[in-house]
Amino acid sequence: MHSKLSEYFRPSRSYHHQQQQPSPPTMHYNGYLTSEESNYYGNDPLLRFIIIRHGERMDNTYGHGWTQHVFNYHGQYYPVDGNMPPALPMRSNWIDYEADTPLTRNGLQQSWNVGNTLAKYNTPVVACYSSPAIRSVQTADQILGGMGRKDIPIRLDLGLFECSSWYSRVPINFMSDQELVMNGVNIDRSYRSSLKNLRPLESEYQYYDRSKEIMKKLIKIHGKTGGTVLIVAHAPSLEVLTRHLMNGDPRPDQLFDLAGRVSYCSMTIVDGKPSSKSWQFRHSLDELTNWYHQQMHDGSNNIPPHFSPSNYSSSNVPLNYMSSLPTVSPYQYYS
Repeated sequence: MHSKLSEYFRPSRSYHHQQQQPSPPTMHYNGYLTSEESNYYGNDPLLRFIIIRHGERMDNTYGHGWTQHVFNYHGQYYPVDGNMPPALPMRSNWIDYEADTPLTRNGLQQSWNVGNTLAKYNTPVVACYSSPAIRSVQTADQILGGMGRKDIPIRLDLGLFECSSWYSRVPINFMSDQELVMNGVNIDRSYRSSLKNLRPLESEYQYYDRSKEIMKKLIKIHGKTGGTVLIVAHAPSLEVLTRHLMNGDPRPDQLFDLAGRVSYCSMTIVDGKPSSKSWQFRHSLDELTNWYHQQMHDGSNNIPPHFSPSNYSSSNVPLNYMSSLPTVSPYQYYS
């Protein structure tokens, strides 16, 4: 496990063509600041974004309409499978779990494992942002729990949610800050989301643009202080939050297919110094996609070249072996 993870914590690499210069290294330059507005060769601290997809979700595992099999008429929850969590966070209407699906037990474990592994590498996390989708919030909460950093409040931002046109029902009724706090989640209630509402018929191109704007916001917030910022969101987030940092054009026609290559709890890591307008990628979605096509061509079934601790455990026991699950967060539960 640790030999695989060491790929992520070695000095940064870029997977795109670079010109060699003595100092500073050539990286991906973007248009957040002009050289006149910033100290181009400044000594500002390194800013790192770790962008993570949420863990395994209930609806993908048990199919559309899964709530009809586990909730009775009175809204009481009765799990019918060992991979279903023993209880779910309380919310105002259990029917909302159909569109805003939670994690499976395996998904909770995957997320905790990510945090536990990050803790072993002494990752200096300074902030955590999450999509308001409960699967992302649970993932963020479990990662912080695995790190022993539940003191870090989660900042919810609607701008991190998926492309709204991919959903038949918009708006989705996410759990409120108050509901999450009542369930034991440490939410930063002073943080203001970049969006109040999602555009109902948002195109993939508009989704890219929205994602670019939220990254500009986060870079502005953390650019001067640096540190590691966790962003827990969705499969396409690894693409749409970073594409502009590569100086790449949006790929709206390919986005759905690209997102399908991203497994649960996979991540991409981006390092940069905003004043020099430069970014390096340890792993990008393009690398993952190239690996996938190579595996299809070779007929192989190897582990992909990205950090996905959900594929490993310290004892090499498959993570769907449910008898050794860690303790999950102390939510108040449906009974």
